Amino acid sequence: MSKTMQAPKLILSGQGESFPMLGLTFTAKITADDTNNGWVMHEITGTEGHGAPLHTHPWEETFYVLEGEMEVHIGRRQSFVTAGTLMHLPANVAHDFRVCSPTIRLLEMIPAFARSFYQEVGEKITSMPPDLELFETICRKHGVRLL
Repeated sequence: MSKTMQAPKLILSGQGESFPMLGLTFTAKITADDTNNGWVMHEITGTEGHGAPLHTHPWEETFYVLEGEMEVHIGRRQSFVTAGTLMHLPANVAHDFRVCSPTIRLLEMIPAFARSFYQEVGEKITSMPPDLELFETICRKHGVRLL
């Protein structure tokens, strides 16, 4: 019995849907629809001083720095990373980052189910600094722990 192989899907990505999150801009490059609901990829851009607070979440996350510099904490390790750095974070590992250059551009890959957290924060947290009570409520709903 022969199986017909499906032709690979060619994804020509330009600008996908964008949304803000904590002073950064997330632009979809590969969506859940593109990966059979497996994972998504965002291009993240931001400016000096912005980033993410120290936190954990129950999903893996991978970053690849395209341009710029940032300071990161992963577990107990602190690093200064530049373009060309790849960081893979296992689930539930404490981490944060802060942009140190005038601008930054990086790619982020996460499981498709985790995107709802990012989108909800982007939709409901519309000013900086964020409403801490609202931010903590969204985090708890998605299994994110602020440290």
